[in-house]
Amino acid sequence: MVDLGSGSGRLVFYAALTRGCHDEEEREQVSCKSQSITCEFHGIEIGSKLHSLALKSLQRGNNSGWFSYDDNTRSMKSNITFHHGNALLVEDPYFPSHSNSDEIHESATSQKSIRSVLSRATLLFAYSTVWETDHFDPNLQAMILSRKWSQTLASLCRNGCIAITTDRALNPSDGWRLLESIEVDNPSVWGSVGYISMLEK
Repeated sequence: MVDLGSGSGRLVFYAALTRGCHDEEEREQVSCKSQSITCEFHGIEIGSKLHSLALKSLQRGNNSGWFSYDDNTRSMKSNITFHHGNALLVEDPYFPSHSNSDEIHESATSQKSIRSVLSRATLLFAYSTVWETDHFDPNLQAMILSRKWSQTLASLCRNGCIAITTDRALNPSDGWRLLESIEVDNPSVWGSVGYISMLEK
């Protein structure tokens, strides 16, 4: 699972703690029978302060033994990784590019890692309520995310990837087929709609 725009990591932690393979009994129930199987959860965040908060929380969780492999009980726990950087192939005007050579190298390494994670993702979530849109699609009855998001994610993600976006749907012309839309409570914006799409390319 990948949370694009993971902020301080709340959704990633929730998914790992409630959907990961945590003990032998649970691993049997979900057919996680191989010791080599790891339930992976990734967060991608462009904001440095929010990314830092996620890392601090992850460290506390690791110190408490919540997210690692336990050699004593031989149980596989959730593997969480947070990535700091821009998932887009274009520069974000709100987050200017780095200036010195060390930062440029770090940014390039981070982007390579992010693209690798997206290429393996089977489930992608994005709280996209305030992201840029291209137009309103009367057939889908939805605002459509800008091409820089729909097209970039279509080019990076694997065929069959399920993407869940909020209040904006991914563009069908880029291969995203809308499976379902669900109205959900969201007090921050007086309600939201979740769009579940599958990539077909």
